[in-house]
Amino acid sequence: MTDSVVLPASPSPSLSVLAAAIATHGTGRDDDIALPKLPGFVESAFSPLAYEVAARCLTACPGDGDRTAVALVSLAGDTTTADLASSRMVSGRVHNPLLFMQATANSVLGHMSREFGITGQMFSLSTLADPLNELLAMADLLLEDPELDRVLVLGVELEGGERVAAVHRELAAEYAEYSARPVPVLPASAGLAAAVLLGRSGDSGASQVPVRPTATTTGQLGSIQTLFELAATHTKTTETTETREPHTHAHQ
Repeated sequence: MTDSVVLPASPSPSLSVLAAAIATHGTGRDDDIALPKLPGFVESAFSPLAYEVAARCLTACPGDGDRTAVALVSLAGDTTTADLASSRMVSGRVHNPLLFMQATANSVLGHMSREFGITGQMFSLSTLADPLNELLAMADLLLEDPELDRVLVLGVELEGGERVAAVHRELAAEYAEYSARPVPVLPASAGLAAAVLLGRSGDSGASQVPVRPTATTTGQLGSIQTLFELAATHTKTTETTETREPHTHAHQ
């Protein structure tokens, strides 16, 4: 993941929401889903959840992959896979190179680009600030490129585990303003994801969202809380009332 960057202010007042999706696994919520199977990815919920919400948006609103960009945000990334790889190494077991590959957010982005033919820009971000604001600002900036029509923004967080708790403690010690953020207490296997497919302001038939909304809460769902809330709000208007099943991978 790259360090967060400060993006220039945009003159655009809003972006169009073309599609939105949320998914949770193992959190105890009533709408938790069974973890979707994703060939080549094992153990962790990170990549399957990322692919699930991305697939829902991209299938609900198909478009030209050459004119689509993607930005994924997560504070700590795939901590489950990183923990598994570390524990295997410490115990002296044979290292599995797949575990390192899966721990990077770019791995699922590459898989996504192949499945949906996306050749636009792809970014992985980690930020201490509100990720929703940064994702919307990045999407607004990317859509200044006339060769792009839409930007898929998504966030994934895995809850709990010693590594996540350690990250929160270290950040709280270094950045006093983040000390009030709660340390997740859910099992490390639990996770949540949210995705919003964005177009330019004024796209026909689409809802509008301000480029830089005011952050509201930082609840126990993790640092992508505001992104999750935005996606949940727009999911109600962009999906049908039928019960959604986890996206079936084309290679299953």
